[in-house]
Order: sequence, then C-alpha cells, then structure tokens
Amino acid sequence: MRKSLVVAVATSALAVVLAAPTTPAIASPYCDQTTPNTSLFFYKSGSGEAGTGTLSAGRWTYTGAQRLPAGYTHAAASRDSLLLYNAGTGAGESGTFTGGRYQRVQTYDNFSTGWTHLEASGDSVIAYNSATGHGGTGTLKNGRYQQVRSYDNFSKGWAFMAASCDTLVATTSRRGSVEFPESNVGFGMLQGGEYKHVANRDRDVFLGTLVATKDSVMGMAKTDSQLRYRVTTATNGRVGEFRETGTSGLWNTVGRTADSLFFYKTDGTAWTSTLTGGVYRNVGALDNVSSGWTLIEGGV
Repeated sequence: MRKSLVVAVATSALAVVLAAPTTPAIASPYCDQTTPNTSLFFYKSGSGEAGTGTLSAGRWTYTGAQRLPAGYTHAAASRDSLLLYNAGTGAGESGTFTGGRYQRVQTYDNFSTGWTHLEASGDSVIAYNSATGHGGTGTLKNGRYQQVRSYDNFSKGWAFMAASCDTLVATTSRRGSVEFPESNVGFGMLQGGEYKHVANRDRDVFLGTLVATKDSVMGMAKTDSQLRYRVTTATNGRVGEFRETGTSGLWNTVGRTADSLFFYKTDGTAWTSTLTGGVYRNVGALDNVSSGWTLIEGGV
C-alpha cells in the first residue's frame, strides 16, 4: 500500500510550507468536540518491550506491558491512535490508543525511509525530512493512518517540531552568536490530514527542543548542564509569546499527554508536570520507573 508516508511531488500548486506565504488560521471544532487523550506509551527499540499507562493532571497510572517488533525509531500519538515507524527500514504499525492501552490495527512494510520527524495533532500526523524538505501528511484516527498529501517543497533545516491538538510548531537549531542566540519559529494548522502554514517569526532566544500538550508548547534550550524552559499557547494554528518558566538539569526524553509532561532519564529518573493554557506547573518525582526506554510518546 504505497499511500502511506510516501514522498511524492505534490499534485497541485502549494505554498512553501513552514515559510511564507501564510494562510489565515481557522477554528478547530475537532479539538473542541473530542476527548483529550491522557495515554502514554514507553518503548525500547532494541528489544521491542513496551509499556503503557495514563498521565493526567501530572499523575501517572500504569496500565500494562506488551511486546512489539524491535527497531522503531519514531512514534506519534493523536487523540485516539498511535503510529510507530522505523526510519531505517520503512516498517511501521498503527493502532488505537486510549485509556492507557494500545491495540494494533494495521501494519506497514513500505513507508518511505529517512523521515527525521514524526508528529501528531488531534487527528493528523506529519512526517518530515529536514535534509530534503520533503514531507507527508495524513489522518491518524481510529487506529489507522491514511495519507492525504505529499510535499516536495517544505523549507529545509527545521530541527525541532511539536504539535498541539491543532497546531504544528517548528524551530531551527541555534542561530546567531553564543552571547545572542536566536531561533526561527514557524507554525500553522495541522488538522484534517493537512498542514496550512500561518506565519514565521524570529525569536531573539534559542528555544531548543519542543514538546506540546493539547493547547500549549514548551521550548527546552540546553545551556551547559541545564535546560531553560519557555512556554506559550499553541491553538488555532498560532503560538503566543514565549515566556521563561525556569530551569532544570538535563533529561534524555520528555513525553506528553493532553495536559501533562513526563521528564525521563535513561537511568529511570522521572518527573511529571502539567502544561495547560500556556502555564507550566511542577507535580513531582516518580519512583521505580524502569530504565532504558528509548521512545516515550503520548496522546494529545
């Protein structure tokens, strides 16, 4: 089925995505009318070991464990589904993902290889190659991925991406000087299986890695042995002004659900917080978290 995450020349004239010109933002009834997803997925690429649970209001509840094929490099979760992908082989699978449980629905053996980013909004997913500017978008609902569009003219070089329920946010890697670093930020609507660009903005700070909940996005900029956090809202295809909200030590992975974040070190150290309405709040440390997880992905 070569209709999934396949790079192809677009069949109609397209604006350059994540660059001008812009498209006006529109409201997102899907996000308003569906239930936010609090499911969280853990995976070890070397063994295929997986675990699931829920993370709501910063509170973690374990649900169960299962064994999946080894080798997946990327994961993306929507309001009710999870997509897994191997960038080296093109293999993948999708399934339903609600209530802290994953159930496989479909497998794939012919995804395009080499995607560097895979991000899901409430009902959609985008795959992107930062080196080539190629990309693909589709829907991710009811446990199935269905391609909608392919692009060959995305801007190259976007280093970090995250998606709220309806908004995709992308930033460049560190620009400018050491004393005055900056990031270029691009954002737009990701819903109905398509991306519609809204705007680009230069920021006179380096935002770093991104993670998004249902209505917010956080940048995590590494500075020596610390991460500096900046947060804002991300709704209706637009982002607000980023505000500093504190610092922490370094983490290997940060997972998300609709309202919460899961900070993780591969030695099993973990911390949870909430992020809603552009406001970040600490919840606390978690004990007895397994070590060695390579992917942590949650719904939105």
